[in-house]
Amino acid sequence: MRGGDLFCNGCHGRMGASEPADRARRSTGRSPASAASASTAVGTQASDVRAEDPVRVVVEELDSGLPHSVVNTGLTVEWKFHVRAEHLLHGTCPVPSDMADRAAPQEPLDLTFLRGRHRIGVLDEQKGARLRVTGGETLLTGLTWPSFVLPGTRVSVRWDTWRKLRLAFTPLDKPVVFGGTVVRYVYDPRIMTRELAAFDARVDRVEELVLVALRELGYLDEQGRALLPREALIRNTIERAQTERPATRKIHGALDRLLSRSVLIWEQGSVNRAGMLHYPARRGERKIALLCYAPVLREANREELRNTDAGSVYSAGAHRVAGHLMRIGHLGKGASGEARAAYREDHKKAGLAGPHELPRGFTYVREHERGI
Repeated sequence: MRGGDLFCNGCHGRMGASEPADRARRSTGRSPASAASASTAVGTQASDVRAEDPVRVVVEELDSGLPHSVVNTGLTVEWKFHVRAEHLLHGTCPVPSDMADRAAPQEPLDLTFLRGRHRIGVLDEQKGARLRVTGGETLLTGLTWPSFVLPGTRVSVRWDTWRKLRLAFTPLDKPVVFGGTVVRYVYDPRIMTRELAAFDARVDRVEELVLVALRELGYLDEQGRALLPREALIRNTIERAQTERPATRKIHGALDRLLSRSVLIWEQGSVNRAGMLHYPARRGERKIALLCYAPVLREANREELRNTDAGSVYSAGAHRVAGHLMRIGHLGKGASGEARAAYREDHKKAGLAGPHELPRGFTYVREHERGI
C-alpha cells in the first residue's frame, strides 16, 4: 500500500483514498487473450514497480466511506457517505468534525431512517446511539442498520444539533438486481462489486477464488466493472488462498471456463511508467490486456421484489429481522464457531439445497427481534 494505492502483488489493502473524479467512460475495444504466465517473484517495493511487469500493477482504491458534502448552517449539520461493510458489521456511522466538535459524546441520540425523494416515509426508528472516538475518527455507534442497507448504499444524514438524526435513503426509480442482489436505493456500484464479492461467486472453488480476487483487488470503473491483467490475477489468486493453494494450471482452466461462459471478457487498459493501471486505455501509456468482470445489472422482477419486501420495509414498532449473512473477510476477520454452527443448523432446518457451510468471508446473524 502506498497512500491510497493498492499494489496487486498479493496484498489486499484497505480502502483509503478517493478515485479520480475524471474517470473516463468504458472503452468499446476488445483485447486479445494474453498468453503470458504468472511470475514467481514475491514482494515488491514502490520503487520496483514498472509498467513492463503486468504482475505488479498499481490500482487506486475507493473512497474510505468518510463523510463528504458537509454543510454546517449553525442549526443543522448535513453530510453524505456510502455505507461500507465495516459500518454494517460494527453498527457505526461516520461523523464529520462539524458534528463531533459540538455533540456531547455521552449524550444519547435518536435516529430516524427515512425513505427520501418524493414519498418521504419513516422506515425505522432507534434510540440510544452515542458518539465514540476510535483511532482519531469519530463514529456514531450503537446502530442496527436495516437489512435493506447494502455496502455501497448512499446515505444523506442531517443532525439538528440537539438529539435527532435523520438518515435518508434515495429510492431508485426502479429497483434493480446488481450481480444477483436486489437493490432498492441509490448506490455506488464500485463499492457493491468490491464488498459483495464473495456473495454471488458460489461456483467451482477455483473459479470462486478467481472471481473474488478480481472483484476485491481489481481496478473498478464507475459501473462496477473490475479489471486486472491475467498475470496479476493468477498471482493474487494463488497468494490469497486461505487453505490449499490452487495449482497454476487449475487457475488457467478456471479462467478459460469463465471466459467461455462470458462471465469474464477481455478489455484493453493501459499502465503508466509508475505501473498505475487505467481503464479505458490512456493516450501515451502502454496498452495492456485486462480480464474484466462486469456485474449483471437488470431491472428487478415482481417475484424478486416480493421475496425481499419483508426485509426491506420497517415500521417503528417491534419487528422480526430475518437471519442474514454479513461480510467480514475483507476486515481480516473470520466467523466464530458459534456463527458457523448457527448457519449450518438454520440452513439445514430450512431445507435449502447446496452446502450447509458458511460462505468464505462471511459471518451469520440469526433471526432476532428489534423495535423501539
